[in-house]
Amino acid sequence: MHGEHDHRRGPNERANEAPPLLFCPYCRDGFEDAAECPEHELTLVPIDRLPRIARSASQVTFFADPRLGRGPILLGGLLVLVGFFLPFVRTDALQASGLGVAIDGAHNLWLVPGAALAILAVLWVRRDRVAMHSARFAVLGLGLAGVLPLAYTARRVALMAEVTQRDVDWLVGGLTMLVGLVLACLGSLRLGVRRYSRRD
Repeated sequence: MHGEHDHRRGPNERANEAPPLLFCPYCRDGFEDAAECPEHELTLVPIDRLPRIARSASQVTFFADPRLGRGPILLGGLLVLVGFFLPFVRTDALQASGLGVAIDGAHNLWLVPGAALAILAVLWVRRDRVAMHSARFAVLGLGLAGVLPLAYTARRVALMAEVTQRDVDWLVGGLTMLVGLVLACLGSLRLGVRRYSRRD
């Protein structure tokens, strides 16, 4: 009985049904009440007509793969770790790396390489395009969380040098860490995003 009733629905009942959900063949996002993808200007198709994509196009298999927006973040995280061991500051005849400054009392500076390791850990765990895209704000937050202790430490060292009337020279380590963090922050905005081409 129920089956016969379903087949005998009138045109008014069918008109009240929700419009079908259509998908973009490139970004694979779904849209209602639209014929074209607003971003890529491609004709939307039903889900069963979506083209199959290669697994490698939406997922990376090894950690150092720079695709899907991972490259700038990988480079940024590595720059931070390298910069932590490079010469950071010099006062008169004394010179110290970021590691030395952190050991010598600026314990908040440990947060800088900690943020870099956390960023790299996100890339280690998130290998799928959708998973990476959903983690972009976490990477951005970690990058900013690394900038703050770096700036605080630099300000603290400068104030101590001013009190003791010593000259301060900022060396390559601090700049390397700052560049790495900024690169990771900027790269987070494109994490999980593929370059669009009309040939795809």
